[in-house]
Amino acid sequence: MDYKPLAKDILENVGTKSNVQSITHCVTRVRFVLKDESKANDAAIKNLDGVLDVIKQGGQYQVVIGPSVGSVYDAILTIAKFPDSVISGNDESAPTGGEDDQKGFLNKALGLISSIFIPVLGLLSGAGMIKAILSLCTVTGLLTDKSGTYIILSALGDTLFYFFPVIIGWSAARKFGLKEIYGVTLGAFLVYPTLATAASSTAVSTIFKGTIFALKYKLTFLGIPVALQSYASTVIPIIIIVWFASYVYKYCDKVIPDVLKMVFVPFFTLLIAGIVSLIIIGPIAMILQNILSDTVLWLVGLNKGIAGFLLGFFWSILVMFGLHWAVIPFFAIDVAHYGYDVINPLIFAGGLAVLGSAVGVAIRARDERVKSMSVAAAISAFFGINEPALYGVLIPRKKILLTSFTAAGIGGAIAGFSGSKLYSFGASGILGLPCFINPKGIDAGFIGLCISGIVAFAVALISALVLGAKKDVSDSKPSQKFVEHSDVYAPVAGESFDLTTVNDDVFSKLILGDGIAIKPNEGKVYAPAAGVIRVAYPTGHAVGMVTDDGEEILIHIGIDTVNLQGKHFTMHANQGMRVKKGDLLVEFDEPAITAAGYDTTVMMVVTKSDRLKSVMPTKFGPVTKETKVLNVELKELTTEADAAATVTN
Repeated sequence: MDYKPLAKDILENVGTKSNVQSITHCVTRVRFVLKDESKANDAAIKNLDGVLDVIKQGGQYQVVIGPSVGSVYDAILTIAKFPDSVISGNDESAPTGGEDDQKGFLNKALGLISSIFIPVLGLLSGAGMIKAILSLCTVTGLLTDKSGTYIILSALGDTLFYFFPVIIGWSAARKFGLKEIYGVTLGAFLVYPTLATAASSTAVSTIFKGTIFALKYKLTFLGIPVALQSYASTVIPIIIIVWFASYVYKYCDKVIPDVLKMVFVPFFTLLIAGIVSLIIIGPIAMILQNILSDTVLWLVGLNKGIAGFLLGFFWSILVMFGLHWAVIPFFAIDVAHYGYDVINPLIFAGGLAVLGSAVGVAIRARDERVKSMSVAAAISAFFGINEPALYGVLIPRKKILLTSFTAAGIGGAIAGFSGSKLYSFGASGILGLPCFINPKGIDAGFIGLCISGIVAFAVALISALVLGAKKDVSDSKPSQKFVEHSDVYAPVAGESFDLTTVNDDVFSKLILGDGIAIKPNEGKVYAPAAGVIRVAYPTGHAVGMVTDDGEEILIHIGIDTVNLQGKHFTMHANQGMRVKKGDLLVEFDEPAITAAGYDTTVMMVVTKSDRLKSVMPTKFGPVTKETKVLNVELKELTTEADAAATVTN
């Protein structure tokens, strides 16, 4: 499949290449950081074939694609030819401050965590699966931990986790605008064998004794105590260290003469960042990481059942808004720190609940389109990718969505009461089940986890079968009335005439749809019916809306007036705005546009759709905004599926 047309449309509607500060992707979403989010056309992107939704969260503009996200992402990079700084998440030419500063610490932190961990997660999951399969092999007696096969595969699975500071150092350097080799070197410095051995040896003294900041040390640097820590498998220290190093590098690069930069910029960057990291940043960061991990374990331990229900219930909501990336790194951190994680088992059942709901909708659906979409979403959910089912199947069916969340919560409570644990970070969904097997053998926690998934799947499936596959009909959605005909009024005062006579082939040949043309005698465009604005072009020359009766109407002011780039136009409508008939949408300076050499004819068309039976002009001649100019006849809706499709299109 050729993804370039979709990639081109996405790129154009996020404000073109020039508006992209950084771009990356996860398993379902292309994630942009835009210089100005107001330039993005949310409605246009959501309506693209191949796009499930648009989410703005964590400082990111997330275009939800589904399983094909990698292909779409590659197509965007092929078309845009972004510099490495944009692909790496660091566009130094992008403006700083302003609106971005107002996003708040939480949004910035979430965006930071996402951009650093997303490039690593695939490899992290693969390494975790190697460890999980080894656990399965030892439990079943296929391998022993003394065999050469086990030792080699175990080393392969452990390498990424042990050298986490190196890998995260590389990714963090890309994010902070530091050359990746510096991040790799600083990460390797933290796990250098001599320092690692010294960190594990008996300390000779303690600093800050008697406080929560107490640290033991053996080595000193110029007489300063160095509280060496075991940095293998850690995350937070290297992120802070690379962030600090990026400022050291940029300062040195700025003040050191060009003739000396090649040697002295790396010299001072490594010397300053390396020493400060061991003496100050590393120990403090380790304290923070341990406090965070211990706090999470303490909160979960207060009542594992309640914690399991709440986290299981709300996890899919976090996924829908992209907030789950802030939690996922703690799975790996806990496994490295404690040897297991207690958070992930509480959300395991959520994927099975989504799978059950999608299967239930697929069984109950009578419309083949709904059935095929639900089957595809169920397959994705089976492999741990829930977004297609959430956006395409569950969100339009709020009752089933709620039962899916509830089923996930019940499953989470069962896993919590059972004491289930994650022992290796691996694949999501059913394929990741071996990751929960205790290396010592199958225990009550693993059995409880299996039961939690079965119960969640069964509850969600039965609920979906009972509720059926019909989509919700919301009062805010157009087409709820399912009328057979509707009236459309003139959008502007003037002289109406036959659309086929205008000097624009797209409109005169009715390529977009039938309608009417009006030569305006005033520069105000009004809503021709009640509805919702779908597209409000920043240039002001066109407005698209969906009426409450379900027609999609395009109002285009002038011929080729897009070339004016908004000059002489004032847009009063916004995307998503609900309007009444007669509400002011656009003002334009008709004499100035004419003087600039453009035809100011206003063209209004009812765009083609399967619902339309006919579009008939009712008045040629003088019109005002109170004049009915089009009579739209609709085909009769004969099935529930037709009605549901109409509501959601």
